[in-house]
Amino acid sequence: MALSDLSVENTIVVITGVGVIDDWGRTDPPFTIEPIDDKSVLSRGLGGNAVKFTRKNPGQRLTLNLMPGSPQAIGLQAMVNAGTEVSGSYASISGLEGAVFAEGVGTRGKSMARGGPGMNDATFVFEFNAGLAQ
Repeated sequence: MALSDLSVENTIVVITGVGVIDDWGRTDPPFTIEPIDDKSVLSRGLGGNAVKFTRKNPGQRLTLNLMPGSPQAIGLQAMVNAGTEVSGSYASISGLEGAVFAEGVGTRGKSMARGGPGMNDATFVFEFNAGLAQ
């Protein structure tokens, strides 16, 4: 049995145009990868039968939580503002997992809760038409 280390120190997240993301904020977890849509949908009828609809491509959503005001947060916000097409990747060095993303767009720019000691991270959401997480 092996012990995998999935900590952020053993993680490489890359966004085209910004590079390796490493200026993580305080939110735990610092990033999330998830499907946009369900892989399959089951429709059950009143008579007891059912049909299924399976997507070839459910898409991928990447949520990043960065330090507010960091150069990487500013770069990602510029990409969102410009409507730039985004691609990227994720790799865990010792966890044997990863993901690739393409045909993406920033769907939400940074959120800002400021004015006190409880300020939030700069949170960004990117959605990708083509992506695969393993």
